[in-house]
Amino acid sequence: MNKRKKGLTAATLALAVTVIAACSQTESSQAESAALETNTSIVATTSTSTATTETLVQTKTSDTADVDWDALETTEVDLTDEGLNITEAGTYILSGETTGQVTVNTEGNVLNNATITSSEGAAISIENAEKTVLELADGTTNTVEDAATRSDEEIDGAIYSSDDMIITGQGILNVTANFEDGIVGKDDLWIESGTINVTSVDGGIRGKDSLTVSGGALTIDAGGDGIKSSNDTDLGKGQLTISGGEITITSGDDAVKAEQNIWITGGTLDIETSVEGIEAPVIVIDDGDVTIYATDDGINASASEIITTDLSLTINGGNVTVEVGQGDTDALDSNGDLTIAGGVVTLTAQSAVDYDGTGSFTGGTLIVNDETLTDLPEGGMMGGPGGNMGGGPGGNGNP
Repeated sequence: MNKRKKGLTAATLALAVTVIAACSQTESSQAESAALETNTSIVATTSTSTATTETLVQTKTSDTADVDWDALETTEVDLTDEGLNITEAGTYILSGETTGQVTVNTEGNVLNNATITSSEGAAISIENAEKTVLELADGTTNTVEDAATRSDEEIDGAIYSSDDMIITGQGILNVTANFEDGIVGKDDLWIESGTINVTSVDGGIRGKDSLTVSGGALTIDAGGDGIKSSNDTDLGKGQLTISGGEITITSGDDAVKAEQNIWITGGTLDIETSVEGIEAPVIVIDDGDVTIYATDDGINASASEIITTDLSLTINGGNVTVEVGQGDTDALDSNGDLTIAGGVVTLTAQSAVDYDGTGSFTGGTLIVNDETLTDLPEGGMMGGPGGNMGGGPGGNGNP
């Protein structure tokens, strides 16, 4: 290993994980990373004024700007098929190719620029770190692929972090998950920028405690859920936030799912196909362009293991377009309250809306099967020619 004290100008960084893939090693394709010795995330609590529930949506700030990139020792590593085990904090620039793993067991962050095709489990496995920053260097194409089997099946991602992880930078990251999920953060996971393409046999991207997408271009082809926050045991977690970026999802199950809250404040979300498009106990859409095709419900506010009351779906703004397949399906379905207070909402369905609590339409534009409405459909649902009628309190309320 060749060590030097100065950090590089561009970087790919991962903390307490196996590897991040990157391509050729040039000045423009090298990455720069830094360690955060403590988790300095700020928790901000926000509630939308027109929401129909007192449930609060929380979002966390990644604080990558606070990192002193030049303060860390830099180590350049040429990968071999033996893989790499990182046990000291610092900035690591990984080049070359390996069929082994890159694992991280340190309180610092790790930087890499390589192609990882693991033959023994996760490609990048971060096992012990406060926070990992993975920065994709501008002009690089990074490739990560995991093995279809492994001895520890709890490590279920091609890129796996047992702690907080941030993905940023302007490069490309291609992830192929042959075991289960593509990118997994067991605590908080932030995606700030970069072009990220995930193909997975199960889930695409999962942040257990929270998943926040604020930028980047994400294309996900998942056999299971597309993007997800899965904590269903700790109140205030299991939250998914989209505030920016361009996200395209093809999923074999739910495209966007959280066990507690989903909050969309910006960006473009294009769900090309799904079983249910967006699902959580509390869903708030304040802004953004959202397009959904679902074979079941398009947007569904339904109970989870931890949230069983105060369910709600609130649309305050943005452009929301939902089309659902034939059968017992709803474009908008809330097992609690349903509020449309702004934005342009366009629905194509036999059953446009269904709610079990209170329904209100106080602002914005509502178009159902090419007809502009001034009220929610009577009884909570409106079908096209030959469509279903009914719903609302006492309606069918699909879960």
